[in-house]
Formats: sequence, structure tokens, C-alpha cells
Amino acid sequence: MHLRINAISRYLWTLPVIVFMIAVAVHIDLPGLYMDAVNPDFLAAQKLHHHLHNPTAGLPSKLFPILGNLYHGVQNFYVDLPVLTIFGFDVGPLRIAQALFGAGLLAAFFVAAQRLSKSTALAMAAALGLATEIAFTASFRTQFYIVMGGATWLAVSLMLALPLQSDTPLSRHRLFWSGFFSGLAGYGYFVLLFFVPGMFALIALRPKSNLRDTVRWAIGLAVGFAPFAVGYVSLALKLHGIGATVAFIRGLLGALHPFESGGTNGGNLLYAWRMAMLAITNNGNDAMVFGHALPSAWGVVKFYVFAACLLVLSVWCLGSLVLRRQAPPATLLGLLPLSYLLVASLFGHRLWAHHFCVLVPFVYLLPLALLTSVLKMQTRKPFETALMGLASIAWLIGNLTQQVAFHESLAHSGGEGLSTSALTQLAVEARNAPSTSAYIFPEWGFFTSFCLLTENKVRYVIDASPETLLDLKRDGYSDLRLVYWQPTERAHYMQVLQQAGTKTITERTFTTLDGRAVFYWLEGRTTQPSLPH
Repeated sequence: MHLRINAISRYLWTLPVIVFMIAVAVHIDLPGLYMDAVNPDFLAAQKLHHHLHNPTAGLPSKLFPILGNLYHGVQNFYVDLPVLTIFGFDVGPLRIAQALFGAGLLAAFFVAAQRLSKSTALAMAAALGLATEIAFTASFRTQFYIVMGGATWLAVSLMLALPLQSDTPLSRHRLFWSGFFSGLAGYGYFVLLFFVPGMFALIALRPKSNLRDTVRWAIGLAVGFAPFAVGYVSLALKLHGIGATVAFIRGLLGALHPFESGGTNGGNLLYAWRMAMLAITNNGNDAMVFGHALPSAWGVVKFYVFAACLLVLSVWCLGSLVLRRQAPPATLLGLLPLSYLLVASLFGHRLWAHHFCVLVPFVYLLPLALLTSVLKMQTRKPFETALMGLASIAWLIGNLTQQVAFHESLAHSGGEGLSTSALTQLAVEARNAPSTSAYIFPEWGFFTSFCLLTENKVRYVIDASPETLLDLKRDGYSDLRLVYWQPTERAHYMQVLQQAGTKTITERTFTTLDGRAVFYWLEGRTTQPSLPH
């Protein structure tokens, strides 16, 4: 019987993973694919179907795809290739491929929580809380997905940095691999490096740690981040030299203005705090999907619970270090979100809520860390166990209530603005468009989802210049479909198509599921359509 229980306990991590995947599967095709919610994933379509030289957005590479941009890798691209090849280039398979990173994060989170609390029950409560957290599950429906996916490797790094016993030294292999996965997280998305000071402190300040431990961890960090270096080398080879590469990078950074603030100050810290609140309450995802936040008192309550835990753990940890030069191991967990907020403040207002969504999994460890630190000082009593059980149930009910409200709004509209489900409709219809059709996307927000959902088999361009339209005509594309967001641009784009020599122009409006206009197209034919026989 004892062996059977141990065998079952090994697979308990699958329960929160299953709950998470169920939440992902609800209305899986909604909302539509916002431009950055499918980048770099759309490169899979261009890699597999490259006969059409449609516009792209990845960084040039002499070797193989390594960097999606100056600040993130292409880990999703390599997961998408097999998943989309087998199951098809549709929204559902894409979301499953993206959510696989969330499943991996949850598995590592459960093990980390178990090692932190030394309690399977508490670890399960925390993991189920995260699995039902709308700020976590909804992040795999928006552009938040790529940042959250990178956090998977940081969860693995943390799991390896937490020993089975708090006073047990970490092996040199685990130290190296913990550092390696922290570096790999930074390759997934650069903001994950904001956790590095906190992770380094967690390694250096734990009991029985020494200089060799921190050096091994730092070496692993450098190796894990190496794909970024390889990506830049490949970029330089493709651009034929360092000078051209530096000019290329300066051009991109000049548009981004990454360090606009001049350092950490009260205003920047307050801004980082507000962005963290947007992410943790799910208001950030709401804004991406609906254009506004869904009111949720429970989301606000959770945020302040996490904030209180962070404050207590930080004061406890720093006070212990000052007074006794050693902090209780569990209190060191508070250094992770604290590290992130401090480093993020260096970027001023350049970051938004999607950069802060990675805090969600790690703030879910804060109540657990606080409980673990407190309970070590006293014997747990039956009424305390019952109280924690009731609190966990109430927490799950609150999370599920927030999930239901999100999905009700999602089913009603299908997504609004640049996340509208009408983007899916546009691409699905284009699969059966005549071979003489070409799509023109002069505005932001259309081409990446269109490319993926049409498997890069439909011609499109991303500007409406006379030269581009003349090139399309010379290539035999006589049916030009120009797609745009704002009705005020209608006259301008009508003139563009008329100047291209179109004979007839027809108009169309695409709407949300509840009937509101979201974007438009003008279809210009350069030859008269033939009459049916």
C-alpha cells in the first residue's frame, strides 16, 4: 500500500496540468490572433511553405532561425513545427503548442512548491491555484504568451535550486543546470533576466552556500544564454560584417528607445508597480482581448494578498540578513519578484503589462513561502490545517468565478480591436481565394496571423505603394484585396487602388461575433470578371 501511494504521488503534478489544459481548451479558437500573439510562430508556415516570398518579421540568420527579435528567441517556432505539421495550421493547434510551455511551467512549479513547503497538500493547493488563475491561462491567448513561455525555464531553474532538505547542499550538477535554465529563460525573452539578481541571491544566501556554488551557477547562466550570442553571430554573418550589423541593431534600438528613464526612481517604481497590478489582476490580458478591463474585486484582492506576502517576506529576509547574517531559506523567495520590479524600473515606461505577466507564477509561491516560514516556528494544529483547506477552496472558487466572467465576455464578442476573431475569418476564407488574389496589409496587425492560418500559401504584401501594386499586377495578381482598420481611411485607400488601374472596387465590413464593425476591405479588380457560362 505504501509503495502504491508513493507511485501515485509521483504523478500528482499531472492534475494541475490537466486543469490548466482544460482552461486553455475552453473557446480555444477565441480571441483572434493579435499580430504579436503569433510572432515568431508564423515563421513555421514560412519555413514549411517557402515558395511564396511573403514579407517576414524574424531577424536575418545565416544558420537557422535563432532570434525572433533583438530581445527574444524562437523557442515557440521549434515547438510549432511538429505540432502544426501534424494537427494543421489553425488557431486550436497553435494555442496548444503555445500552452505546452505553460504545462511545463506548472509541472516545475508543483515540484518547486513541494520542495519549498515539504507538503504535497500545500503544493497541490498552490499549483491548482495557478492552474485556475485567469492571469496565467489567458496569457496563452494574447501576446503575453511568449514572455510566459520563457518563464517555464525559470521555473525549472528555481525547482533545481530548491533542495529536498533546506540544509542539504546542492550538487555541482544541479547548480550548473539551475544557472543554465535561468540563462535559457533570458533567451526565451530578455525580461526574464530581471530575475537573475534574485536567483543569484537565492543561491548565494542559502545555508552552506559558498563561492564555488555561485561560480558554478553563474557559469551555467552564461551557457544557457549562449543562444543569444550564437544568434547575433549568425546575424553578423548574414549581414556580411560587424559594421552592417551594428548599424542594423542601432536602427532597431533607435525605434525602441529601451532606456528612456535615466535609472530607477520613485516614478518608475510606481509605474512598475502599476504594470504588475495590471498583469496579476488580468486587466492587461482583458485590455488586449476586449479593449478594457473586466471588473473583478477578486483580482484586486489577490494582488494585495500577494503584495502583503512580498512585503512581509522581504522585510523578514533583509532583517534576518542584517541581524543574523542568515535568512530563513523560504523568505529568500521574496527576492525574486523584488528583483524583477527593481530591474524593470530601469526601463521607465518602455515596458507594459505583458512584460510583467511573468510575475504571476512566482507570486503564487509567496503565500506558500510565508506559510512555510511561519509554520516552522510552531506545531501545526488541526484547526490551522482546516483553515488552510477552507482558504484554498475559497481561492479556487474566486479563480473559477473570474475564469467564467472572462469566457462569457469572450464568447459574446470573440475578441475586439486587434484581437478580433474576424482575423481568423479573413484568413480561413483566403485559403479558398482565387489564385489571382493578393492581400494588401498597409497597417499593423494583420499579416502574421494571416500568414500562419493560410500556411503562407496566399500572396500578401505589407505596403500599398504604387510600386508594390504594379509588381503584383505584373506577377498576374488581378484581384487586390486591401484590408484596413479605420473607416476614415476609406477614401485614401480607394484612391490607392484606382491609381493602380483597378476597374471595379467592392467594399466589405468584418465584424465581431456580436455584430460590431472591426475592420474593412476594398477589393479592386484590374480586369473585368468573366461572366458565368
